[in-house]
Amino acid sequence: MIKYYPIVDSILSLWHKVMNSKLKHLLLSIGICVLFAMMGGLLVGDALEGWFKALRHPWYSLPLWGWYMIGGLYYLIAIVILYKLLNKPSSPKRKKAIGLTIIMIAGNEYWNYLFFGLESTLAGFLGLIPFTAVVIVLFFTLFRYERNASWILFPYLLWLGYDLIWTYSLWQLNH
Repeated sequence: MIKYYPIVDSILSLWHKVMNSKLKHLLLSIGICVLFAMMGGLLVGDALEGWFKALRHPWYSLPLWGWYMIGGLYYLIAIVILYKLLNKPSSPKRKKAIGLTIIMIAGNEYWNYLFFGLESTLAGFLGLIPFTAVVIVLFFTLFRYERNASWILFPYLLWLGYDLIWTYSLWQLNH
């Protein structure tokens, strides 16, 4: 039989205080992004190492390690935005911003499926258009509600301009 010690009560009390604070929001933000990334990984399969490498790429295409870095930065951006939003007081604007952020994260995984899962440069290009529109709406929503979060998203928005040109070129080179 385990004896009850007052220190256990103190540790549990501290744990609940910590978990009711910003750490809870950080873990939730990370968890959401990891969950979607894992689902996206299942949708992509081995296309990144096989099909993607075999494509003809435009001269300005990143090396494969560069794409991994961009993906990591994207998830970091999403985690930080979610974290900032979760730490704001509950409101309809907050709910809208969180909803759009989750739509962006889910949309990114859906794009991965269109491009890698279907192994289609055309589907990747066409799917990127509405995805970019969602990110633009999210940017302006954040700009009005949580300006710092909008500036955290801004580099990714610029990246999507490159990505649209790149996916169009990729489609043209490989159809």
